[in-house]
Amino acid sequence: MRLAENPLTDRSSGNSTASYTPRDGRGASTLNKLGLTGRLLLTADGTVTGMLEQIVGEQIATARLHQSIAPVDQETAALMSLPAASLVTRTTHLVGATSGTIFVRAKSVFSLNTMPASVRADLLRTDEPIGRLLRRHRVESFREILSIHIPGDSWPVEPSRRYLVFVGGLPALLIQESFTAECFRFCA
Repeated sequence: MRLAENPLTDRSSGNSTASYTPRDGRGASTLNKLGLTGRLLLTADGTVTGMLEQIVGEQIATARLHQSIAPVDQETAALMSLPAASLVTRTTHLVGATSGTIFVRAKSVFSLNTMPASVRADLLRTDEPIGRLLRRHRVESFREILSIHIPGDSWPVEPSRRYLVFVGGLPALLIQESFTAECFRFCA
């Protein structure tokens, strides 16, 4: 049995971030500056909601700011491999359920046609985090990280990532997440 290779691991050096270069071209050393928490949040290829709850010590809720069915830019349409008119754009914040603190700003673009009916209905009517919805409905999915961006030396740093979520082998969601500085104040 052969294990799947992790594109974020350089097998020759053992450095878990050596072969991943943020889109700003500054290299893995920039990613390392975020510490373990930042590296985990940015490179996780699964839902980060549960991980974030453990980091911040409270349940995470979604505050939906906007949702619409509208054409999207050419790049997004090309990544999704679907007609742009059939895509839903959803802008949300992942917030602490008790504190109301914004931890993640997210923009999701998804195709209703590639989602199972139960997930499709929940995506349109609930504010539940997408990863939680996929898990609750037992939807098998795969996440492919497209890019990671780490701003310059300014503080507070708010790194972001963009990734595709595949459902049934098709790109079903394109998600852009920006992690606020509040995510990193819990680091030891």
